Amino acid sequence: MDKSKMMMFIIIALLVILLGTVVGVGVYLINIAERDGVETYSSSREVIITPANMRTISLGEIITNLYPGPNDRSDNVRVEIIVGLDESSPEKKVQLEEFDAVFNRQLNVARAIAIEVFVSRTYDEVRTLEGRRETAEIIKNELQKAFNNPDDPKSTNFIVDVAFSDIIVMRGG
Repeated sequence: MDKSKMMMFIIIALLVILLGTVVGVGVYLINIAERDGVETYSSSREVIITPANMRTISLGEIITNLYPGPNDRSDNVRVEIIVGLDESSPEKKVQLEEFDAVFNRQLNVARAIAIEVFVSRTYDEVRTLEGRRETAEIIKNELQKAFNNPDDPKSTNFIVDVAFSDIIVMRGG
């Protein structure tokens, strides 16, 4: 009788360990899916925008002066700017086509906005990774202000990211 009770406790313990492992692996996989940008449903229904559901437009290469630093040096930047547009839902894709057409017709306006931001930044503000991220965020905010239609209540701000695919910051003489 003692051997059968002992075996029953061992079997129950193994079942508890197996159940705990299955639950643990399930929670781990759900966390990986959320971290990798897979859309999960929550009460807020927030969609995570990833490169997979983002359309990109290049503003092309821009070469411009930076704000003069110490000793009035004429520092320069050469950069290619990529603008990310949100196409995360099928409902937005129709509106995005219209927005994309307007944005592409007005690329010079977007380029001018980016140049204005760079001209107001110094070499020291643009040369670091943190400074580049801050500059990209400023450009994104300025583009959102310029291309969002405040008169249209259905207007959605499609500009969700700005990145630099190539950037060289040059110290002037």
